[in-house]
Amino acid sequence: MAELLAGAAVVNIDPPLPADPQGFVRRAFAVRDSLDECQVRAVVISNGTTQMAILTADLANIDPYFADRIRSTIAIASGINYDSILLNVSHSHAGLWPREHGEKLHGEYAELTPGEIAYFERLPFDYASAVVKAMARLKPARISGGTGIAPGIAVNRRERTEDGRTILGWNKENFIDEEVPTIRIDSLTGDAIATLVGFGCHPVSLGGEVPYSGSDFIGPLRNQVELIRSGVCLFLQGAAGNILPLEAFFDHPGPEILMGKRLGLEAVHAVVDAEPREIEIERIAYGSVTPIALYRKRVKQPQSPQQIASIRKVLQLPLNPAMSVSEMQDELAAKKADFEGKKAAGAGREVLNPIGYHIAWLEKFVNLSATTSLPTFVEGELWVARLGDVAIVGTPGEVFTEIGYEVRQASPFKATIFAGYCQGVLGYISTRAEYPYGGYEPSVAQRGYGHPAPFAPEAGEMIAAESIALLNQLFKANS
Repeated sequence: MAELLAGAAVVNIDPPLPADPQGFVRRAFAVRDSLDECQVRAVVISNGTTQMAILTADLANIDPYFADRIRSTIAIASGINYDSILLNVSHSHAGLWPREHGEKLHGEYAELTPGEIAYFERLPFDYASAVVKAMARLKPARISGGTGIAPGIAVNRRERTEDGRTILGWNKENFIDEEVPTIRIDSLTGDAIATLVGFGCHPVSLGGEVPYSGSDFIGPLRNQVELIRSGVCLFLQGAAGNILPLEAFFDHPGPEILMGKRLGLEAVHAVVDAEPREIEIERIAYGSVTPIALYRKRVKQPQSPQQIASIRKVLQLPLNPAMSVSEMQDELAAKKADFEGKKAAGAGREVLNPIGYHIAWLEKFVNLSATTSLPTFVEGELWVARLGDVAIVGTPGEVFTEIGYEVRQASPFKATIFAGYCQGVLGYISTRAEYPYGGYEPSVAQRGYGHPAPFAPEAGEMIAAESIALLNQLFKANS
C-alpha cells in the first residue's frame, strides 16, 4: 500500500458588501463590514490510488444545486472523483446562502444584488482553488483522533412553555451531545497538517442585531486550535438542529470569542496525546563517572499502512403529508391581510420579512398544487469516510443531536465525527419523539427550504440506520 499523503489550504470567501446574511428572518438591514474572514477550508488525503477532499465553509447553507456545481468544479480542477468529495457548511447565521433560484428569505434587499449573484457564481471556483492548493501541499502524513467533552456551553433548545407550546429556549430535560470528536493529521516529522473538529451547535452566539458578516464562534475556535497545534483547522458542523449556545443572540460582538476558544481548547485536548505516528522508545547508554540510561522516542521506520476509503448513498427521505390546498389558501389570505395591515401602519422590514417568509412559501405551493402532485420525498446523500482508525459521517440536513450521538456511539471506529449540513442542506430532521410537541423544526421550518411538508419521523431513523450500516461496511471491508 502506498504512503499516505495529506495537504490543507484556506481560501477567503468574504461576501461582497453590502450583503444580506440569511440567518435571521427578522433582520432588515444588510451588513457593511465583517468581524472576521469567511473562508472555505480544504484537506486532501491520498494514498496513491484513493483521493478524497473534505471541505468546510462559512456559509449559512448551500442547496443541492450549488453543492453539485461545487463538487463538479472541484472534480474538473483536481481530478478527485465527485463521489469522494465532502462539503460541509458551518451554518453561520452571519453568512450567505447560495440557492438555485436566488430565493431570499429576508434582508434589506428584496432581491439578490448583482454582488451577491457574482459571489455565488464564483464560489465553485473558490472551493476548487482550495482543493488545488491543498493538493500542491501534499506530504507524507499520519492520522489519529480522539474525543473530548465541552459541558455547559450549549443547550437543547426545545423548551416547553406553561401553555403547552415548544419554543426556542432551553430544555434542561432533553439530551445534548456535548462531545467534541477531533481528527489529527500530522506530517511524519510531527508537524500539524490539519485538525478536523466536530461539534453540533447553531453558530448564533451573535444575534441578528449585530451588523457584520463572519463565522460566529467558529473563527475563534479555529484560531485557538491553530495557535496551539499550527496547521489548518477545519470545523465540521455537527448535529446542531436542536442545539443553541447557552448564551445566544447577543447584540454585540465578544461572546463568540469565548465560546470558540473553549471549544478549540477541548479539541486540542482531545488529540494532544493521540500521536498518529508509530513510536518506539530507544535506550541509550550515557554517562561518565556515573552510568546513565537515556530514553528517546523514535519514529518507527517504516510506518504501518493506514487505510482510507469513502462511500456515498442517496436516500429517499419521506415527507409528512402536505397541507390541503384550501388550508394553504386560507392561511395565505390571512397572511396577506396581516402583511398589508402592518405595512399600512408603517411597519418596517423587521416586521414584514417574517410574514413575507410565509407568504412566499404559501404562494409557491398553492400554485404548484394547481398543476402537479406535490413531492412525497426528498433525495439526500449520506457520505461516510474511513481515515485509518477514525471516521467521518456527512448528512444532508439540520439533524437533531440525538441522531448524531446515536450514530457516533454505534460507530466501530476509535473516533467519529458526525457532520450535518453536508452535500446540500435539505432542512430540519427531527427525532420521532419531538413531533408530538410541534414547534419550529418539525412543523414549519420546511418553509425556508422550499418543501411542501416537514420530513416524516422515519427520516431521522433512516439516516441513523444507514449511516451506521455504512460505517460498519467500511470498517469490515478495510480491516
